Amino acid sequence: MTRPRTSAAPTSRRRLLAVAAASLVAVLGASSCSASGDGAKEAGAGKGAATRTVTDIAGEVEVPAEPKRIVSVDFYSPATLVDLGVKPVGVVEGFDSDDPDLRPKRYHDALKGTPTIGMYYELNIEAVAQQNPDMIFAETRFLRKGELKRLQGIAPVVQLDAAGVGAWKERTLMIGAAIGKSAEVRKQAAVFEKRADELKKKYADVLADNRIAVFAYGQDKTTWGTYPAGHFYVPVWDAVGAQFRPYTEGEHKGQEGAVSEWLSLEQIGKLDNADILLYAYGAKDFVDGTLADNTVWKNLPAVKNGMVFRNIPASVVSSFEWGTESLDALDGVLAQIDAKARS
Repeated sequence: MTRPRTSAAPTSRRRLLAVAAASLVAVLGASSCSASGDGAKEAGAGKGAATRTVTDIAGEVEVPAEPKRIVSVDFYSPATLVDLGVKPVGVVEGFDSDDPDLRPKRYHDALKGTPTIGMYYELNIEAVAQQNPDMIFAETRFLRKGELKRLQGIAPVVQLDAAGVGAWKERTLMIGAAIGKSAEVRKQAAVFEKRADELKKKYADVLADNRIAVFAYGQDKTTWGTYPAGHFYVPVWDAVGAQFRPYTEGEHKGQEGAVSEWLSLEQIGKLDNADILLYAYGAKDFVDGTLADNTVWKNLPAVKNGMVFRNIPASVVSSFEWGTESLDALDGVLAQIDAKARS
């Protein structure tokens, strides 16, 4: 099946998404128009199967009107597919893990027996072909040279990316539209937005009065780094309007939405411009052990004020239903923060 393109503008491999929603209404409208199933037409490939033209981050692509064998070579699309009642026939490695910090358990349960096609950054193209897909989802910034063309030789490829505050929503809507389930995904989006608005109002004061830093440790627990607004690790914090501490000199990589430079523990004093410190769900030992005797850490304002909290698990939200569950977990974290701020 051929892949016509109306836009040749490439996306950078460092998550610069060309389309970002000005509001959820605009996102939903754009998505439903760009990938509506109402315009299905007969394919010209000689197979007689109905196709639709959908829009991804690179332009237009013809896909099956009712795809039956979807392979996901990215981290994100499997969760959205599961939420929409579709089970992919191939996924990247890792879905056999029940680590609660990777994804909610129900996605593990739904996909643990699915054939794998390598890592999202190191694909096994032959394994993809063996699944005989009729559609492929790919986050192209992670593909190696020549892999996109090879995938397109197997099946139509819907190219995904997400960078910037709220851009993951555009990606999720795009996935739903590509498989002809725009109405369903819009309903899930509405539930997410309603819950986010509830938390914005419930914790308006603490969110307005404090700057947060979401941080994690690097290799061997000898370095640390923080995640800015728009990073894939903090989408629910973005959704409730949290204010992030600005990067200090030497932290910024010069790429919008990128994690900071990984800095030595001697430089952890840079976190003194955060009112609230949130450590990664899996970093409790790092905070309670590695940092416990670090004098600079102990003298940070947030530490001295008792404003250090554990972030939610599975924070790399990959679908609206996942996001709604994450907002429920965030409610608990914000309740702790609010109680401490009022004490």
